[in-house]
Amino acid sequence: MSPGAVPGPGLGAILGIVGAIAESDPDSIPPPDIPVPGPVSPLLLPITFLGYKLWATKRELATTSQSLNTARHNVEEEQRASRAARRTAANAQRRQEESERIAAEAAEALQRAEEARFATERRWFEGVRPECRPSEADVVRIKAEYRYSPGFLHLAVIGSSGGGKSSFINAVRGLSNNDPIAAPTGIVETTDAVTRYTDPRPDSQIFWYDVPGAGTSNTPDWQYFNNLGLYIFDCIIVLFDNRFSDSDLAILRACEQFTNIEVFIVRSKSDQHINNMVLDRMQRGFDPFHADDETRARFRQIKTETRRRFINETYQNVQTNLESNNIPPRRVYIVCKDAVYAIWNNSPSPMAVDEAELQNDVAQCLRRRLHTDVQN
Repeated sequence: MSPGAVPGPGLGAILGIVGAIAESDPDSIPPPDIPVPGPVSPLLLPITFLGYKLWATKRELATTSQSLNTARHNVEEEQRASRAARRTAANAQRRQEESERIAAEAAEALQRAEEARFATERRWFEGVRPECRPSEADVVRIKAEYRYSPGFLHLAVIGSSGGGKSSFINAVRGLSNNDPIAAPTGIVETTDAVTRYTDPRPDSQIFWYDVPGAGTSNTPDWQYFNNLGLYIFDCIIVLFDNRFSDSDLAILRACEQFTNIEVFIVRSKSDQHINNMVLDRMQRGFDPFHADDETRARFRQIKTETRRRFINETYQNVQTNLESNNIPPRRVYIVCKDAVYAIWNNSPSPMAVDEAELQNDVAQCLRRRLHTDVQN
């Protein structure tokens, strides 16, 4: 040191300052223009410059690290947002697929229901009544409503509207249509509820029931059998006057479900049909009461031939209808009310066809029913 010089900080002190600067927080290092007290050593300036260079580098590194941390945080947030978006999209996709699956199942179920409805309506249209077993409560209720009595045969006469059911019931009871206790008759359907009629003969054990005609606006075919409680009857006569209808077939199918019911198929108004067929073959204006002997003889011959043809065609047509509808064959009884009235009153009738056979078979049905009641 030259004489008179002011001693400055030593080298160790300077290095300590530089180290302190280098180790300190860049934000806490004083700016480089802070004056250093005392005389300046020649080594101080480069060393100070080096210290501040280190400070600037550390500050730059700290800033870069903070930027990196910020960038890393932003990337992580974006990644979390992306994962959340993917989860949301996946959930939405699953919900959409589930909705589509439910919609497809609903559409398929609706289609099956529509197909079932169409099939049922087609069967109804074809005269097929869906099977419907009544409950015990239904049977008890209907029997009470129709006054079902053990020890009697309960016989229902049913068929299409206007088929002559009421006239038939009057005839088998030995009554004319004009009798005060006769069932009402008419051209249109006169029965709007199941009506019970007793047989006026004191020894009779049959209750006759006049049933509203099937196929009317008040009683559609597909509601006819079960809604009217026809399953409680011991015997059912399916009566038709012209053609064997879908309603008749529906009734026969329904009866097959119940082993307690015996069924008879009866064609009514045979005399009217035969006379109409005969008159169609005679000359216009023919009057049997004012014809000559030759014309009357021809009339009698045509009537005999027509009667035979009518009987054979009726038997054949009914059996064909039964067979084509998978219904077991059954006997057909051809009758007219006047012959029924005569036979049931033990009188002969020239118009009779199957009236006597029908009377005998109904009597056998009665005996079987009474025998069953005794056993039970």
